[in-house]
Amino acid sequence: MKHWSSRVLGVLCALFVSAALSCANKEKPAEEATATQKPETQGISGQLTPENAPYGSVIRSKGYQVVQVRRFPAQVDGRRAAVIVYRSSDGARGGILYVRGFQEDPPRPVWHWYFAEGAPDSIAPADINRDGLWDARVYMTGGKTVELIQDTDFTLVGAEHDGLMAMNGASSQADGLWKAFDSDTSTVWQAPSPSHIDIPNPLGLSEGQLSVKLAGVARPEKLEIGDGTKKLQECDLDATSEEQRFQLDEAVKTLAVIRVTAVGPGKRVALSELEIR
Repeated sequence: MKHWSSRVLGVLCALFVSAALSCANKEKPAEEATATQKPETQGISGQLTPENAPYGSVIRSKGYQVVQVRRFPAQVDGRRAAVIVYRSSDGARGGILYVRGFQEDPPRPVWHWYFAEGAPDSIAPADINRDGLWDARVYMTGGKTVELIQDTDFTLVGAEHDGLMAMNGASSQADGLWKAFDSDTSTVWQAPSPSHIDIPNPLGLSEGQLSVKLAGVARPEKLEIGDGTKKLQECDLDATSEEQRFQLDEAVKTLAVIRVTAVGPGKRVALSELEIR
């Protein structure tokens, strides 16, 4: 993997907002958000079909087809959950979006898995490793089966959030990458420096905001966001475990993958939370 700057000591990523905005720690007004990710208004109730799937309008607006929607174990009391399986028309790629909400309330994402090569046909819950937690068995086009193990590849007990970025991008430390995206600050993704994360963004953003929470003692000082070939934006990080928010340049919003690098001899990246919406 290519790293763009020898002075960068951070790790993270994100998308969207006005090109005039650089890395300012200020929140974008809600009225400026695009219709790319309209809030869902329908709860997970009644009959679920590809036509009325949660976030179906967002998925279709990006050129994908919803091929399956079904209820799934919520694994959190008082909530209902569903999974939406989508793929491109040529069956070359696709993903799975797991959403959850209180009864009739609009559902929100919990995890999102994207396949850049090959596409899913359907998904079924299964306790694959017999640990009492629901895992996911994914049936792919062409007959291949992919098994995703909870607490190894993903989690169902993370908090609901607003971002639709995938949780399974490539990184310098693939193990536990989902811990940076589960909205749970007690779980931490750690990697030696220099480090990077490539995060798929198949469904776009609503606000173009990056939210970061760092963990550990040796905190990174900067982060770079790019497209895999060049740096597009640089942000300064404070030495704190409190949430830090950044608005991102317009140039970032159309990318399918964002590269984030961290460089610093002897440093170790510890990221407790990364949210992009």
